[in-house]
Parts: sequence; C-alpha cells; structure tokens
Amino acid sequence: MPKKSHPELDGQKPQALYTLQLRRPGQAFRERLSWSLIGLSTGVGLMLGYVWLNPLERSWPSLFEPAPAATEDSFRQGAERAMQAAELTQSAEFREEWVEVAILWQQAIAKMKAVPRASDQHELAQQKVAEYERNLQYAQSNVDTRTAQAPQSKSYWTTGSDRELVIALQGMPTRIMQYEASCQEVLRYGNSTIELRNGYVRQYNNLDGNLRVLADVEVVLSTQGTPDTWTLGSSKDTILRVQGTPTRTSQYASPRFTTLYYGNSSVQLDNNQVISYSNFDNNLRISTQLLPVHQQQPAPEYWSMGSNRVDVLRAQNAPPVATLRNDASCEETFQFADSEVSFRQGYVTGYKNDSQNLKMR
Repeated sequence: MPKKSHPELDGQKPQALYTLQLRRPGQAFRERLSWSLIGLSTGVGLMLGYVWLNPLERSWPSLFEPAPAATEDSFRQGAERAMQAAELTQSAEFREEWVEVAILWQQAIAKMKAVPRASDQHELAQQKVAEYERNLQYAQSNVDTRTAQAPQSKSYWTTGSDRELVIALQGMPTRIMQYEASCQEVLRYGNSTIELRNGYVRQYNNLDGNLRVLADVEVVLSTQGTPDTWTLGSSKDTILRVQGTPTRTSQYASPRFTTLYYGNSSVQLDNNQVISYSNFDNNLRISTQLLPVHQQQPAPEYWSMGSNRVDVLRAQNAPPVATLRNDASCEETFQFADSEVSFRQGYVTGYKNDSQNLKMR
C-alpha cells in the first residue's frame, strides 16, 4: 500500500432505554418490557426535573470543570503526542493502527486545550487544537474504512460503553463517586473524568489526555457480535443487515425509542442503538460473547450479589433469552429461561431462580 503524506510531517497545510391469567412463557416479561419502554421517556423527563429542582443532585457536573493546575508542560506534551500521531500515520495500515493514531490526536488536543490562558503559548496552542482536530477527523475516517487485523479485539471505549469495558482498558480509577438518587457515577483518572448513568458512559472529559476513548464510532460494549450476528450496542443498520426486514416496528412516547419485531421476538433501540431484546421465538441472531480483554482470566464458576454484568455473563456462559434496560429507573434485567437477574448501576441487586439454572452463591 503506498504511503500517504501527512500535514504534520510534510509541512503542508491540513485539509480542511388480583386477577388470574393463563400466560404464554415469557408473556409477563414482554408486557413488562413494553410498559418499561413506555415509561422510559416519561421517567427521563421526571428525573431531569428532579435533578434540576434539587441543588444537591446538581452538584456533580462541577466534577467536569477543568482543574486550575494545568501546567506549562501541557504544550510540550501535546506537541509530543502530535508528533507520535504523525509518525504512526506514515505506516498505519490496519484499523487498529488508525485507532491508535486517533487516540494520540485526541490526547494531543486535550493537552493543547489545557495550556493556561496566562501562558505565552496559549494562542499557538489554540491554533494547534484546530489543526489537530482536522487530523483527528482524517484518522477517524480511516478507523471507519480500514480492514481490522483482529476484528474481535477492541482497544478503546466509546460514549455508551459499559463500566466493565472502561475499567478493563483504563485500569481502576483514582477515585469513584456515586450519586445513588440520580443514578450517576463518576470515574476519575487523574484530572480526566467519565460520567456513567446506570453503569453506561454518558459523557467524559479527557483533560489529562489519558482516556482510551473514540468519538463518532459505533458504541462498543463488553459483548461483541460477529459478521453474522449482532449484540447489545449494535446499530439499527447492523440489525437490519443481519436480521432482515422486521415483521413490524413501533415507537413509544419519544422518537428516540424504537422496537423492531421479528415474530414474537423484539429488539429495542435507543437512538438507533440496541439496549434490550427478547428472543422468545429463538430467531434473533444475538451474540453476548465477551471481548478478548475480558477473557484473559478463567471464567468465574459463580456470581453473587454485587457482581457486575460481565461476571454474570462469564459464569452463566450462555446468552440471556431477554434483556431489559431502563436507564430512567436505573435498572436492568437479564432473563435466563424463566430465571432473572436484576442489576442497578450495573451491579447485581436481586434474582429469581425459577429455572434453577443460575450459577450464583
């Protein structure tokens, strides 16, 4: 493959979520799923109103304000990362290599943005931010189009990723803050912060340039699909490509939430990303296989109260028949046959072992 020139090296200007009834198996779950989706958008509005009216619950966004201790080293560190990105650009061929290029440009941008206003280099740093953002856009276009050398491996997380993937890639945070009433959690990595809701990334601030995050790409979760399957977090386009045309579709109170039906099975989307499903006709080509980053240690034999989603999936070693996620109420449910595992903020808070198939203790 011919080498591509790059503006950072060759000096060219860059281009710019009291009755007796006889019910079919799974019917109760489907009804609960429908009502949960109807209430999801209403709950979001009520939660936002609550947070707005309660000043204690509104205090957490200040955690994302830039730290005042940014140093003059920021410009030098940003320039170093930019040079590393430019050098890697010259040899990058596979998707994974372009991911590293994009992450380096993001880190360089974060460092330049951290240059203090009082610094003599502040104005030049802002010029570099604009230049590096163009280079980042170019790198991300290659992330989207280049062939992957190891398609089943992911070395980055995204907005929408689960906590388990973030920690697997970033390591343990230097500090964790939870806000139970509003279902918020903040992970700190130095001055960089990651905000989660119900255990999923909502937003982040890469102030230290140390987060392995990519923007403007499909959501990456701890579960993964294959070319012939889809998974939680997959896009609507992926569902249609793998499953074909739905039997019918429906929308609830908000255009954000769409359900695709395939017979009695269904796939629930939030902003065109899969958040839940019910595979009652066993016709959904769903995969909950875990990414290689979670397979480096032997699978646990059991899970327990307080375990996370990945622990449950690894121990159960089978995809749930259905999942139900409701971020408005900070809840999530995995159904294994007639048994259920309940999560809050991504941790097990309860279960029903009706089928006696849950590997818990």
